Amino acid sequence: ALLIANGAAGPVDLDAFERTLHALALALTRDVASDGEGATKLLVVRVTGAGSEDDARACAKAIANSPLVKTAVHGADPNWGRLVMAVGKLYDRISIDPDRVRFFFGDQELSGASTPADLAVAEAHMQGDEVTIRVDLGAGADEFTVYGCDLTHGYISINDDYTT
Repeated sequence: ALLIANGAAGPVDLDAFERTLHALALALTRDVASDGEGATKLLVVRVTGAGSEDDARACAKAIANSPLVKTAVHGADPNWGRLVMAVGKLYDRISIDPDRVRFFFGDQELSGASTPADLAVAEAHMQGDEVTIRVDLGAGADEFTVYGCDLTHGYISINDDYTT
């Protein structure tokens, strides 16, 4: 993106400009993510409680890029074990306190102690057009959000129907 200002409009409230620019960039980011090939759902992955922003970013990307997570999102399957797998792959590279990590689909936390009612709440959230997954690493105060989309049969068809 390129922004050009020549001052002809006069003084600008820099705080208002920054808020507006951030809102525009975020809207474009969400649009690009939700418009993926064959996508039916926007995936929002928010990692909190990280030891650093780099750890939060790496974890959020691992989750958002996981084909198993992306297909679970498409199928509205709150399989929190897929989140455990995506986060677990980073165990030796980022600060994670396994006893404190928490997994959420929307506002519903899931764990080994989850009830069928908990799973039903998470599944209902996943049936929407936007699915939010949050993982709290329990290792600090940093956070990061990544946007992606589900992985569908449509994606496979689109990419199987042509050759380069």
